[in-house]
Amino acid sequence: MRRALLTSALTVSLLLTATGLASANCAKDDPTGSKVLAARQTANSTCNCATATNHGAYVKCVAGVAKMLSSGTSPSLPTSCKGAVKKCAAHSTCGKPGFVTCCLTNATTGATSCKIKSSAMKCTDKQGTPGTCSSCCDACPPPGSGPSCASPSGAFLDIPAAAF
Repeated sequence: MRRALLTSALTVSLLLTATGLASANCAKDDPTGSKVLAARQTANSTCNCATATNHGAYVKCVAGVAKMLSSGTSPSLPTSCKGAVKKCAAHSTCGKPGFVTCCLTNATTGATSCKIKSSAMKCTDKQGTPGTCSSCCDACPPPGSGPSCASPSGAFLDIPAAAF
């Protein structure tokens, strides 16, 4: 009986925790993307993409900035948005010399996706277009608009709302 009660209590506790996590939604907590953009800009000034010694160290640095900005009594970044900031760092060329963002268009659907390739040639070999941005979050804009970074090293200058 005691074991069953303990098991039930643990199950309820896990369910409540999972429900709280599932209800966290960056698109709802930052509908314009301005808080994520500000966090990415802060990360860019703290974690230099162009001089990153390796990709893992760069992503770890950005994750630390996101954690710092989402903690404390009045965080500037909603906790639910930490993942969006880290995702843009993880899907970047920072710390990967010679790598490029590569915009690939699906011939059937016309949808564009971004992949990191080891060289511009590897990208064009896959019928892709090498991007000028260091993060996939910025590299492949909708048709008719340009990339949302200002330069090839501009890792964190804009983030499309669809990235959340």
